Amino acid sequence: MKSFFKYHFPFIAWLLIIFIQSSFTAIELPKVELISADKIVHMGVYGLLTFLCYISLIHLSKPNFPGRSPFLWSSLICMFYGASDEIHQYFVPNRSCELQDWIADAFGVIIAVAIIKYIFEKRYLLFRRELINGS
Repeated sequence: MKSFFKYHFPFIAWLLIIFIQSSFTAIELPKVELISADKIVHMGVYGLLTFLCYISLIHLSKPNFPGRSPFLWSSLICMFYGASDEIHQYFVPNRSCELQDWIADAFGVIIAVAIIKYIFEKRYLLFRRELINGS
């Protein structure tokens, strides 16, 4: 039970936070010439979701199908959730379903997977599968 709250609960909680936040009326963020602040927020939110999803997948007590390919499955899960969130926003008053937002979500996922694979996995125990037997 302790490992659930350490490895899996943050991922589930972040999924709920995203869903709840996207159920509220939109706020206007300032526009920036190169990329809008809204897109940067999307990238950050879904990048964090990817980190949490990856940690949850590699720390499953019995590595099952998604746990064997955590980079692929965390990418697919988070991109699918981003798409479903955009569809959800279509039905929320004063919100819109935008392909550009989903693309920003997908870039956040891709950047997070690259950071995990090339930086975090080598430096931080939390991002390594060995913790399953060591905790």
